[in-house]
Amino acid sequence: MILKKMGFLIEVENLLIIILISFFISDKIKLFLTSYFVCYLFIIFHELSHIIFATIFGKKIIKIKLSLAGICVTFSNEYLSVIKRIIMYLVGPISNFVLALIFNNIDFIYEVNLFLGILNLLPIYPLDGYNILLVILDLVNKSNYINFIERVFISSLLFISISIFLLYFNPSLLIFVTYILLIKNISKNHGKIR
Repeated sequence: MILKKMGFLIEVENLLIIILISFFISDKIKLFLTSYFVCYLFIIFHELSHIIFATIFGKKIIKIKLSLAGICVTFSNEYLSVIKRIIMYLVGPISNFVLALIFNNIDFIYEVNLFLGILNLLPIYPLDGYNILLVILDLVNKSNYINFIERVFISSLLFISISIFLLYFNPSLLIFVTYILLIKNISKNHGKIR
């Protein structure tokens, strides 16, 4: 579903709509998905931090896409200085660290936000760490190293996620890594990444 509000597009993934509807219809599904939607609120807070700083720096929102995996915001192409770009990418993870500090006595909120903050700093597309590293590498004319660095991190994360799955029967990180690889492949095929 695509809406146009306040001069930009809002796209909501159909699967997310179905999950939302089922959440309100079935108590069993509600019990299963409550943690997911609480995490989704932290992701919204993370993205709002990016939106606030990007608009302060003069960027305009073109599209906001809400999907089962999170939120993706597309901004206009106004040039920003290196410092402003790094700040714009850093504020998302920082917002998660701030939430972790505020709610450090509630284990679930603390752990999820700490995880989201650290995870988003990894130099893997489409995470914030990738964009921060790319800005820095562009500054020193070494952007050709981004693919090598990203492959090292993806390989390490894949190894860790498979190990966690085999040792603890917890597929969460493996599912996330698989999702990141799918997003990366789709983006590469559409020419969005180098």
